[in-house]
Amino acid sequence: AESTPVMEPALRAAVEAVHASPLRAVMHVTGGGAQSVGWIAAVPGASRTLIDARVPYARESMADALGAGPPAQFVSASTARDMAVAAYRRGARLCGGDRHLVGLGCTCALASQPPKRGEHRCHVATFGARGFAEYHLTMEKGRRDRWEEDGLASALVVQALADAAAEAEADGDSDARHETRHRQPSVKPDDVVTGRVVPPGDVFERTRTPLGDPLEYLISGDGDVVEFDASSGVCTAVGVAPLPNRAVVLPGSFNPLHDGHRSMLRAALATRPPGSTPVYELAVTNADKGTLPTAEVRRRVAQFAGVGDDSGASDEAESSSHPRLWLTRAPLYSQKAALMPGATFVLGYDTAVRLLNPKYYGGEGEMRAALRTMRASGCTFVVAGRVEQGAPAGDGAGRFLTLRDVDVPTEFVGMFEDLGEWRMDVSSTALRAARDAEESEGGK
Repeated sequence: AESTPVMEPALRAAVEAVHASPLRAVMHVTGGGAQSVGWIAAVPGASRTLIDARVPYARESMADALGAGPPAQFVSASTARDMAVAAYRRGARLCGGDRHLVGLGCTCALASQPPKRGEHRCHVATFGARGFAEYHLTMEKGRRDRWEEDGLASALVVQALADAAAEAEADGDSDARHETRHRQPSVKPDDVVTGRVVPPGDVFERTRTPLGDPLEYLISGDGDVVEFDASSGVCTAVGVAPLPNRAVVLPGSFNPLHDGHRSMLRAALATRPPGSTPVYELAVTNADKGTLPTAEVRRRVAQFAGVGDDSGASDEAESSSHPRLWLTRAPLYSQKAALMPGATFVLGYDTAVRLLNPKYYGGEGEMRAALRTMRASGCTFVVAGRVEQGAPAGDGAGRFLTLRDVDVPTEFVGMFEDLGEWRMDVSSTALRAARDAEESEGGK
């Protein structure tokens, strides 16, 4: 009888360490390295780690995985990075923001028939809220057959995951939605690969590019969105709005954040299905005023510390008890809809009026085209009313203005929903004036 294959002890220990850590991963591998997917899945605990795995082998499949057409060169460091970012985005879309989420990309050129003229090589990259890690391996031609080269490439993939897991373990459970499984890995970071690499014919190098300050990443224009846990202030996602189709998003300048914002988001969330996620969205750029200074963005972000469970979210969804804060470079609702397909946006009456005013688009046709694009992305709007200000006496002074008072084109009526009789008369302008006066008094 044939003996059952046994996984190498160092390899198995590395996979066990990955599964014992808080790491969650989406894997995209092509050209080789696919044995790694089987190894990850074969060790108990894979469901804690592996969200999704894909082998985009054909040109069409690779274009679909990247979401931006086929790469200029399939086997390159830049393609591995692009695959890692695409995998990370998929994980965030599927499971939400998580500081311990990584996307992994692997692309290889291995022994084949007819023989390749170029180098036999493998590029692996991981990407997450902490930044990039990259691995480049050139294999000596003729030393191994295709199966052996694929095994080495697969070990490199496991190595990359083990390194990411060790980093997540060292970072602790920064994301309160996940229970930490404390465990000291029983394998050193290099054990999986170093025993397989034979220099000088084989050349292996590894680089780490930390993300650094996520606010600088956003404000510099390197990314379009950064997510924080609104309560803890921990960065949980970069470059993607997680679970936008389940998000109830309250955009605002939050200058300052006040009870009216919190109450409005609670009321809107109550109109959505259980499991919806409450989100505050702050655009750091403005069409008229430019980009906010980093110090000012930090000040506004700091207001959210301790927001905690005030969203009123259902306990039925793990993420719902933790409001999220999305910082974006999307001042326009057309841009927000592109970043957050399927989201429900919570608007005040005045914002709804502006959203449906053709002059802000350059004409009626342009406005309708923009709204059709937003509708195609699956976005909807919940509109909160306000008390009319400044009306002449006897002419409806104090009237409560709602969605019924907004001229919504018939074509788009289905995109808008009235928040009903919710109201909280809080003036951000008055609060800013009071704050400025207090700061001025304190400075005397």
